[in-house]
Amino acid sequence: MSNREPYVRRKGKLERTAGGLVSALDPIMRKNGGVWIAAGEKEPGAGSHSMTMIPPDSPSYSQKSIWLSPWEEDNYYNGYSNRFLWPLCHMTLDRVYLRRSYWNAYKRVNNLFAWAVLEEAGDTDVVWLQDYHLSLCAGYIKEVRQKATVLHFWHIPWPPYDIFRICPQRREILEGLLSNDLLGFQLDTFCKNFMTCVERELDAGIDYKEGYVHYRGHTTKVKAFPISADFSWFTDKASTKRAKDAWARFRNRLNLPPEGLVGIGVDRLEYTKGLIKRLETLDLFFSKYPRYRGRFTFVQVAVPTRRVEPYLSYKTMVENMVAAINAKHEEDGWEPIRYIDHKLNHEELAAIYRGADLAIISSVYDGMNLVAKEYVASQVDEKGVLLLSELAGAADGIPGAVLINPYDTEGFADVIKDALQMPASEKRKSMEASRSYIKENDIFKWVADVLGEVEKIR
Repeated sequence: MSNREPYVRRKGKLERTAGGLVSALDPIMRKNGGVWIAAGEKEPGAGSHSMTMIPPDSPSYSQKSIWLSPWEEDNYYNGYSNRFLWPLCHMTLDRVYLRRSYWNAYKRVNNLFAWAVLEEAGDTDVVWLQDYHLSLCAGYIKEVRQKATVLHFWHIPWPPYDIFRICPQRREILEGLLSNDLLGFQLDTFCKNFMTCVERELDAGIDYKEGYVHYRGHTTKVKAFPISADFSWFTDKASTKRAKDAWARFRNRLNLPPEGLVGIGVDRLEYTKGLIKRLETLDLFFSKYPRYRGRFTFVQVAVPTRRVEPYLSYKTMVENMVAAINAKHEEDGWEPIRYIDHKLNHEELAAIYRGADLAIISSVYDGMNLVAKEYVASQVDEKGVLLLSELAGAADGIPGAVLINPYDTEGFADVIKDALQMPASEKRKSMEASRSYIKENDIFKWVADVLGEVEKIR
């Protein structure tokens, strides 16, 4: 179960949704069969849901799409999920906003998802819930299917108790999540934060060492499973002549200097990604190191995915900063920042990741950040440098990455300069270590680790 569908209809044809989760789980579902339940865009004449056999080229499992009303979508998704839980868990408290209608819709939609499962699942089935949109589902499911195995992977951070206590519905959310048999987080830190919240709020038995929570006669295993990228796919796509040609066309289209250095940032247009801090740093970098004007261009891909406030205002702020920095530093037609505000497909990204001399991930707080791992997987020439925020979950597991503090503006600017001047042999050694790690710990190992733990529990 996930908020987003694995396959969507575009121009009358079903196409697979981009993203690591679908890339990892689609092959597992193809092999084993089953049902993928998600919220979908209602089609004319549809009832409360639709059932479609997927994938279209070789139908082997079902996609059950639940149709939400505009009120449910606005209050459950834009409201409670993204105006309350998202900023709360990312500790951006000035952006937290809550209304009663948000919580009412969130409970209602979680109940709709749960009943969609109960219509399909038997007592011996495995139900896998994805992310913060569905924190109450396990409780609703277990009321009817006590013997079903239910697991939940929470993709974003789990905050410390002093932050989580802001949530008025904290007991309901904790109890919902403790209805799962297995609860997964990205990092051990998030597991400990969660168990501390449980300890402070509920009368539960907690084994921090082994990762067990005992509550009201039920035991939940809590464990870290750092998610990863599809290493082989990105490596294969980046290794082709087609990728080299795509990189050459990309440079020409943006009119980048033929021998110039190129940096890349690929982010959803989202305030936790640290785009403002990144732009402030680039402004200082070109002021402090003017010799790089005309020699280094930073390409920022920023894709709007939530077209409501506060994201609309954030988009305007980012675009205004880009324009101001370009006006300040441009020379002879060259601009320091080239800004792309539309989505690129994964094949294009693999080509760009391969060609870029450095990638910047400057998240101010992030559960993991798969762009960091996708960049490494695409670096088949091992000539690039990954600058990675120490506040992103990925910083705990990529040897060879250069860690940055996005709040240390001058230190961050100096790291960019050092990365551009790094000897080729040092780049190769660092990237080789990064690639070896991601290859061994790819998205399929993540799935295997999670499902392996499920088998132990069963």
